[in-house]
Amino acid sequence: MKFSVLINSIKENILKLKTKNRRLSTKAKIDFLYQFWTLLNSWIPITNALKIMIYQTENKNIKTIIEVILDDLNKWISLKESILKFPLIFKQFDYSIIEMWELTWKVGDSIEIIKEKEEKSKELKSKILGAFIYPIIITSLSIGMITIFILYVIPKITDMYKDAKVNLPKLTQFVIDLSDFLQKNIVILCISLSLIIFLIYTFKTHKKTKIYFDKYIVRMPIFWILLKKKILAIFTSSLGTLLKNGVIINKSLEISAWVVSNDFYKKEIEKIIQWISSWEDFSKMLWIDNIKEIRKYNTFPMEIASIVKIWEQTWKLPELLIKISEKYNKEIDNVVKNLSTAIEPLVIVFVWSIIWTLIMAIMLPFFNMVNVIWN
Repeated sequence: MKFSVLINSIKENILKLKTKNRRLSTKAKIDFLYQFWTLLNSWIPITNALKIMIYQTENKNIKTIIEVILDDLNKWISLKESILKFPLIFKQFDYSIIEMWELTWKVGDSIEIIKEKEEKSKELKSKILGAFIYPIIITSLSIGMITIFILYVIPKITDMYKDAKVNLPKLTQFVIDLSDFLQKNIVILCISLSLIIFLIYTFKTHKKTKIYFDKYIVRMPIFWILLKKKILAIFTSSLGTLLKNGVIINKSLEISAWVVSNDFYKKEIEKIIQWISSWEDFSKMLWIDNIKEIRKYNTFPMEIASIVKIWEQTWKLPELLIKISEKYNKEIDNVVKNLSTAIEPLVIVFVWSIIWTLIMAIMLPFFNMVNVIWN
């Protein structure tokens, strides 16, 4: 008997290792949810739908998910409990939605809600990344070319000028000195840069310091508007969806805090939860009764505070939150377009300015030599 218990314990531990660290890309998760929803919406029983999906998918991670869920369902373990075995794939939002709809035997509807939420999140990330991809690529390639130029081309030209014994202009001398400095300290500079990146990453991810990084990032010049609107769009969309599907407001706020994934905003939402748990008005926590305070803190803008105040009188918060989420998404589109339009020429001008400076630094001694010859 003890041997069988030991075997079962080993199997459970292996299963935990197999599922706990399992990951899935956003696209793969959306594909999985879409296929699952399509089959359930066709009135195919959940176990049969999962069996069909095993044969249709080639993704090993998705096959593992389906196998675990099927095994759990055969043991009369609910779907909501089964997906908790994959914490890196299915979040608290997914669990709460499925929990609500399992009670009404409408699992297909819950899968559709999760799918739509994932699609919106992916679309939002793509929009924001799209604003930065082009400038980052151009800047990275330019820095690489300029570094190679300074490290390998300038030294050869320097030797030529030394042999010619030409008086070098200040700009040329500066570029030569910069090249010498980089050649002598390239290893130290690379190590220092790697260390800075490591420290920033640690500061960004460590539990004790992440809140300060997240607080600064939403106040960063130029991009703070985009980042803040992204957070607010995710928050209002998640909160509205949860409330619309019957999740109580305390629980909805708690889940929305996790969905936001910004520790500074999480802390602010946790304050709201504590506030309304004491039977205080939601709108008071958003400083609706004090315009100076709302401008001072500016964590949640006036429009969100206003719709919460309206909800307390009309009880239509879910619809209002979803609408304001759509508004933020449209504003993000406009910000991304304006940023792309503004950044691209600025990057090009900046890069070409550096290139022309280097070219002039090389050519100026030649011009001086020509003047000397003519004179």
